[in-house]
Amino acid sequence: MIVTLAGHVDHGKTALVRALSGVETDRLAEEQRRGLTIDLGFAYIDAGTIGFVDVPGHHRFIHNMVAGIAHHQHALLVIAADDGPMPQSREHLDILNLLGLQHGSIVLSKSDVCDTERLEQCRQEIRQLVASTFLANAPIFTTSTQDPGSIESVLMHLRAQQKQNEQTVGQRLFRLAVDRTFTIKGAGLVATGTVHCGQVQVESTCYHFPSGKPVRVRSIRAQDRITSNASSGERCAVNLTGLAPEELSRGDWLLTEPSSGYQTLHIRLQLTNSFAEKAKQRIKHWLPVHIYHNTSHTTGRLAHSKLADPEKLHFDLVLEQPIVCQHGDRLILRDQGLDQTIGGGEILFAEQGLVRKRNTSQRRRLITAHQADSAAAALDHLLSTGPVDIKAFQRFRNLPDSVINEIKQSQQTLTIDSDLIHAKVWSEYKQLALDAVKEALAPDTQQVDATTSGQGMRENGLPKLIPPRLRLRLLNDLVSDGKLDHVGGWYQLSGHKAALPTHLEVLWKRLGPLLSHPQAPSSGDLAKQFKLAQGELEIALNQLVKYGLLVRVAEHRYYPQSTLQELAKTTLGLVAGEGFSVAQFRDHTGIGRNIAIEILEYFDSRGFTRREGNFRKILRQAL
Repeated sequence: MIVTLAGHVDHGKTALVRALSGVETDRLAEEQRRGLTIDLGFAYIDAGTIGFVDVPGHHRFIHNMVAGIAHHQHALLVIAADDGPMPQSREHLDILNLLGLQHGSIVLSKSDVCDTERLEQCRQEIRQLVASTFLANAPIFTTSTQDPGSIESVLMHLRAQQKQNEQTVGQRLFRLAVDRTFTIKGAGLVATGTVHCGQVQVESTCYHFPSGKPVRVRSIRAQDRITSNASSGERCAVNLTGLAPEELSRGDWLLTEPSSGYQTLHIRLQLTNSFAEKAKQRIKHWLPVHIYHNTSHTTGRLAHSKLADPEKLHFDLVLEQPIVCQHGDRLILRDQGLDQTIGGGEILFAEQGLVRKRNTSQRRRLITAHQADSAAAALDHLLSTGPVDIKAFQRFRNLPDSVINEIKQSQQTLTIDSDLIHAKVWSEYKQLALDAVKEALAPDTQQVDATTSGQGMRENGLPKLIPPRLRLRLLNDLVSDGKLDHVGGWYQLSGHKAALPTHLEVLWKRLGPLLSHPQAPSSGDLAKQFKLAQGELEIALNQLVKYGLLVRVAEHRYYPQSTLQELAKTTLGLVAGEGFSVAQFRDHTGIGRNIAIEILEYFDSRGFTRREGNFRKILRQAL
């Protein structure tokens, strides 16, 4: 169990840790000279089963105080009997409450300098202070470093709490927030911090944020003991390889999976009482704030969102620098001048990068779904309305593959690239696509245009309700099902034959046999042969392309699809060694060099071949 001490400056936190553990946590020379805690201090007792984090009490070091807190720690609020609750007592309590701590105790220190009446008065002040917080029912221990018995009562209580507070790894991937780094001669780079979730083992590979570099864990010391692994809730030191000392600092993370972080957050904000009283009106749009998340600190803007009611204190938080976070993480917001804590935010949704359009229906769908109590419920909500980028969902929820697979098995879903989609929604999309193709083929839809015509429908002609990234797979599934045919770039109902206008039918009978030859003439040659204007002829040829009878290979070159397929089939015989050249293709097919180049560039554009220097390689077995 990790015990985080909090309280006003000079209220005896460091002295209490010293009395409980025998360890002097003020390790810095300046701390010892000034008698003031500046950075985090650590101590352990009972073979490491209980650890203490001594945080600074001075308001100038709030950022260091926040860095020492994780939501599964036990809070020990220290208040001196002579002063009673002071400004940092209240601010530290606010921060502990806002970060979601649920367990804690209270120490009334320096009891030897006050009489009985003052001690009772102070207890009443403390009860009033904590009345609406997670410490409302916490025990108050009256202590003095001059009375070992009073310290022993605190120690016995913490040992009892430790037995009830066994941490479990849980179904989350490993995350460790780095709070200190140093090097050890003969060992190398060491990072210390609290394991926020998951587990890490010796010789495992994890990833450093923000660099994204993989690092290997050489050894681990957890709760002040050498061990082979460290789990959620434990403080640990990990000896790493793969990073230079200057690349690692407080605020960085060690993760199971690489992350580029999130920069646009949607949060549920809880204001501190003092700020709420001071503001007396709703928070201004684009309010500049300081953001503290675990050991990291950045700045950003608190923005109103049209997707949420500001009265319910749901806001967008736009950060200057991305942070590593997951659903449910807590953060602390302070004002621009660092004079006051505004409140704490619970992260409901997060997006990579700066989001320019923050009020879209798609974003509303995601934010609404992620307010569900569990990952399974959130995913179920998302699947009921459309496809889900399962990798993005898994990353934000910090879930291992095993949990995602369990959720998939409980649903009737399909995986399409990185999307997960409910089978029912996929069927609805198919019906929408079929209806759209039928409409395109209706008698009153015979006008030829870019996406729909009497020949059928192109991919980008599908209804906007169907996400663009799914359209090609959807149409190809319908072709595989025998519901649609794919002819010359057009999707038609199976067996449909588009009726050619009379002038195109006459032209096709004249040009078809000529263009079916491997050495097809250009549109200019055809125009001269039939004494037609080249521009008018190409208009007609492009219409034949839309009817699926021709393919435009180059600027003035057209071929029937069947001829191109025969040329592709012939090309398969050239596969050898490092590939084939233009000259080899020309000689093998018996066509001219210029036309050969045009055809090969068309093959490249279709992904049938790929040019590598002076050679080409075949990427698949059919055009």
